[in-house]
Amino acid sequence: MKSGNTYRFTLSWPMETEEQVIAGEFLSKLGYKKSKFIIQLICDYITAHPEAMNPKETLKFIVNSTSLGVTLTEMIKSMIQSEFAGKMFVQPQIENPATEEVAPAVDESIEDMLGNLDMWNNQ
Repeated sequence: MKSGNTYRFTLSWPMETEEQVIAGEFLSKLGYKKSKFIIQLICDYITAHPEAMNPKETLKFIVNSTSLGVTLTEMIKSMIQSEFAGKMFVQPQIENPATEEVAPAVDESIEDMLGNLDMWNNQ
């Protein structure tokens, strides 16, 4: 809704599906950056689907939980990798390398962490 020189909207939905919970948790974590995120998301959608701006066009949205989970998994992986990019990690010294297992690479650790999340395994 337009109010003066700003737009103000209130969103709410039940926590009945995994997609609804994921979306709610994600938006909650954005804090004050929600508006910027939603503006960019809408502009990207309109660029990909210019017909959406046609007032006579009926919009239909279908959420595919499998692709949503993959997309969010990739987004989380990218966020984690960008957070650790350029940071140096010191490998602990192992007294007996023949009997001790060396820590996995960062990418493998991220895959393991995401693989252990029950939310992603239920798709």
